[in-house]
Amino acid sequence: MEQQSQQPPQPPQGWANPGPWALFSIAVLTGCAGFFQAGLIPPTTAPLLVGILVACILPQLVAGLINFRRGEILIGTLNGVFGTVATIGIALTTWMLITAPKPGAITPEIMGPFNIVLFIAMEIAAVGFGRMSWFIMLGIAEVGVAFLAFGLGMLVLGGWLLIIFAVFCLYLGAAILWGEVFQRPVLPLGRPVFQ
Repeated sequence: MEQQSQQPPQPPQGWANPGPWALFSIAVLTGCAGFFQAGLIPPTTAPLLVGILVACILPQLVAGLINFRRGEILIGTLNGVFGTVATIGIALTTWMLITAPKPGAITPEIMGPFNIVLFIAMEIAAVGFGRMSWFIMLGIAEVGVAFLAFGLGMLVLGGWLLIIFAVFCLYLGAAILWGEVFQRPVLPLGRPVFQ
């Protein structure tokens, strides 16, 4: 009797899931921004934060395009919003505030409406993610509340909420990555809220 050798599983044809890449990138930027806004690191690190934000744009933007290519409009939209509007917008405005010719030359009031609109967008997306998992829905809703806190001027609270969201992104990224590598769920994500 001929012995069959065990073949490793073949990777799927087409585009792979970019979720872990995007989520780990978002964890880096929200973790660093959260520590900064919560006052856990000195304000003198702000110029470096701009660099971190800029470095995290590409993974999110490319992941969004890949998700759109895969037909995943909800995740593609969220990656696109985080990769363009949120990250580029926050990086540029932070840089403008840092490099202002004199204190008070540029004031941040416009960031209130900016963050409140991002809050509304995240809550809309959270409802869509409720079709996947209550855990994912709550994580997206939570980052929306962080944007609301920033929009209302509660920077320290917003910073702590970003740190919590970074942990959420690390967990979700690990769940997706390990689930695809081991071809079975490894970390639980919870049941859908909506059918």
